[in-house]
Amino acid sequence: MIRLSKPVQVLEWGEGTNTTNQRWEEIAKGRLSGKPKTVAGLTSIVIEVEGSINRKNEKNDYVKVMQQGEGMTPHSTSWGEVAMGTIKSVNNQSGKTLVTVEVTAAVKFSK
Repeated sequence: MIRLSKPVQVLEWGEGTNTTNQRWEEIAKGRLSGKPKTVAGLTSIVIEVEGSINRKNEKNDYVKVMQQGEGMTPHSTSWGEVAMGTIKSVNNQSGKTLVTVEVTAAVKFSK
């Protein structure tokens, strides 16, 4: 379940040739901007990023959205996966970076 009030991390699959140098790496940290919108089974999540997005693997647009104490790690300080999707767009508006992630799987939201 995605909590609208909690901060989020965005991770991308690293560019590499084996499991030592190819792993999920943080590319952005921020907060959800507004309520996610679902149209025809496709949910768009907008994340307001602190600073800029630091992508290393431009070939792959798949990302994980993580929140602390959520996903498979309930009630802990660990970050857990709450959604997985593709980056639709990265926009800079009035000094803020907005990353839109499209999620095709079913997603639940809560405050």
